[in-house]
Amino acid sequence: MNAGDFDSALNLANKMRSLGSDYLVSYTVSGLLIDIGVGLVNERIVKEGIKLLEKDFKTIVHDDKYAPTAYYNLANGYVAVFQFKMRKDPYVPFLKETELDRARAYYRKALKYDLRDAVLMSQIWVNLGNCYDSLGRVIDALECYEESLKHKADHGMALGNKGIALCYYAVVSGEHQGTFLMEAYSLLFQALKLGVPPETINTFSKYLEGIRKQFPDKQILENLPRYPGCTIKARSKFDRFLQEFCLTNKLYLNICNFCQRCDAAVGDTAVIKKMIVPTHKDSYLHLSAYLNQIKQDYVAARFLLIVSRYKGLNLDFVDKHVKIINTLDYSVHNIYIQLVKTSFKIFYDILDKIACFINDYLELGIPPRNIDFRWVWCTRKNKAVHKKIQNTRNFSLNALFDIHRNFERGPYEKLRNTRHALTHRFVNIRMFQELEDEENMTEDTLVKQTIELARIVRSAIIYLLHFVHVEESKKEAKIKGILSPLFARELPDKLKKRSL
Repeated sequence: MNAGDFDSALNLANKMRSLGSDYLVSYTVSGLLIDIGVGLVNERIVKEGIKLLEKDFKTIVHDDKYAPTAYYNLANGYVAVFQFKMRKDPYVPFLKETELDRARAYYRKALKYDLRDAVLMSQIWVNLGNCYDSLGRVIDALECYEESLKHKADHGMALGNKGIALCYYAVVSGEHQGTFLMEAYSLLFQALKLGVPPETINTFSKYLEGIRKQFPDKQILENLPRYPGCTIKARSKFDRFLQEFCLTNKLYLNICNFCQRCDAAVGDTAVIKKMIVPTHKDSYLHLSAYLNQIKQDYVAARFLLIVSRYKGLNLDFVDKHVKIINTLDYSVHNIYIQLVKTSFKIFYDILDKIACFINDYLELGIPPRNIDFRWVWCTRKNKAVHKKIQNTRNFSLNALFDIHRNFERGPYEKLRNTRHALTHRFVNIRMFQELEDEENMTEDTLVKQTIELARIVRSAIIYLLHFVHVEESKKEAKIKGILSPLFARELPDKLKKRSL
């Protein structure tokens, strides 16, 4: 296989298969068949490997020694089947369930094991990132590639794929576009130098050439600038803590979160860059007003979370005259926990505002009182995805749809259940909670879940902006002649202050 002689590898795999029906034979041969099928571009062999692995799967994963690799191989099999379909139709994953859903679930299960193999860990993260990338969730893919590089800093595919992902977001990075492209160029160059599978060399090389064409002075790419790093300029200890918390957890609303090599990483600078609108409409300002509210809700939720974690601010006086009954179940009640709970609810509510934005932007015609992130996608009558959403074929919109599906029945379902309990019932925070669930947990777990939700919402907002950018670029391409720009002013800081 390493030499590219997949026919001989297939013969050997079949000889191994004839050794017997033991589950270890199935475990070993199935992984080989999946990889050989990919190498030979033979879907039948891949499916044969999947079928063989699934035959003894429960027995295999019962042994922790083999379970992570079994999950990894099965995920690879489903990714391969998906890729065969993608060759025929690049929009196979658009607004649909595919083999990638199973693959992501299996990769995540593999990652739950205490793997000592750094190379395997790195590869699992790369493959999981590729799944997200195929769905338009480029930010999630970037985070996976970064995790991969933590385990193996010289992983060529992680470096190259991260470079391609940065190219994708360079188009909405405004004045920082050149910096993103230079970083992408460096990553792709390193990937090719370190070595990548033969089938990816051509793709990475094309991206390199595409970046080179955008720089008249090619020497800039050969001698990349040394970035000064991100300098925190704080007026107080709390201001410093806030900035450090946001940088550490990547909670700023900007796409420089993934670099943090200069001061552009600080701040919530994401805005709608441009819109093509008729002169008799004010849709740019109307939708910008929506985005302003979304951003302020996000900033407020983040602030409450940060206040709850800051040790230099004593808020004990808030609870001083509040009578709390000791219920003898180790429950904890204080203002700090309540701030986190409120933060969680506000973060989740932002998703409904994103749904309102989509409804107005695409003119779906859903009555305002009936809009939420769960129901904006499909008609309630026949549960079919709205035609106007389907017609966009916009993978940033698909990213938002996939996030919605993950809340419905996926890795975010637990967060959804916690939100419903916070809003409609109770979430019990205890000093000790041996078996945690959506309604019973420790303070540490609640904080971790709130940070996780914050990052999901942050990504959703950026996907929303990229969706608008792509749609507006389509409109611009159809328009002939000169466009008259209308400039919107940024609200000055003095008008953001409290009025007397």
